[in-house]
Amino acid sequence: MHEELTKKLKRIKLFVTDFDGIHTDGCVYVGEDGKESVKCSRRDGLGIAMLKKAGIDVRVISKETNPVVSARCRKLQIPCEQGVADSNGKADILKRIVEAQKLASDEVLYMGDDLNDTAPLEFAGVAVTVADGHQKLISVCDYVTTRKGGEHAIREVAEMVLHAQGYPLTF
Repeated sequence: MHEELTKKLKRIKLFVTDFDGIHTDGCVYVGEDGKESVKCSRRDGLGIAMLKKAGIDVRVISKETNPVVSARCRKLQIPCEQGVADSNGKADILKRIVEAQKLASDEVLYMGDDLNDTAPLEFAGVAVTVADGHQKLISVCDYVTTRKGGEHAIREVAEMVLHAQGYPLTF
């Protein structure tokens, strides 16, 4: 891992992600009854549990208002904000959380995959996109995962943060 990135990861106290395209592969499955479902990674779930065990707050900010997002976040026991209209709205929510927790922006890691994640990525001390994230995000990100969204990308970054902060990869 690059020395500059390692220094930044040591400071992370808040780990925030978008949902679709980060927890999922960005696809939605729709049944005949109109009910939606998505595929999420259990490895990502364990990575989130490991972050929480290390005292790092994990949250989701999503454009979609969807029971699937609520259900997954409930299972992971992480707060989520849904129905956020645009990039600036996501950044405003992120800034509000940072202020409430009395953090600095360099203590925040944000993972996003599309254009509506630009503003929170620019605000965060560590900006991350996934391997299949929108090309325009690369220039604002500190790291691009080797894994695609929904394919253990959160776990990849979680382990990087834990390693940088000296936590063993055990559970």
